[in-house]
Amino acid sequence: MVVVLLLMVFLALVSLALWLYSRTVLASAAAQAARYVANADVPADQAAGKVAEILGTGVAGSTSVGLRCTVDADTVGMVGVSCTMPAPGIVSLLDGVLPDVSAAGHAAKEGR
Repeated sequence: MVVVLLLMVFLALVSLALWLYSRTVLASAAAQAARYVANADVPADQAAGKVAEILGTGVAGSTSVGLRCTVDADTVGMVGVSCTMPAPGIVSLLDGVLPDVSAAGHAAKEGR
């Protein structure tokens, strides 16, 4: 019985580590997508595709099916990309315990 409890605590810690890793990777991908969209000839609707491309098929990319990104290009001279995706999980019993992963990135618009 103690082994089962210790195993659940260990898996919960691993899930927390995966959540933190996914948040770091998503923040980096959102910032890179903001820099990509800030280019003069790139439409804002390509941000979500760029974030999904950057995430790839790794641990953080496995939950990119539920990826939602919004672009705020109305600010003068700035582009903001905010993304949210479901938290990754390794045990189905722990799915839904951690909140969705959210991150934002900003970049200066390229002038013409």
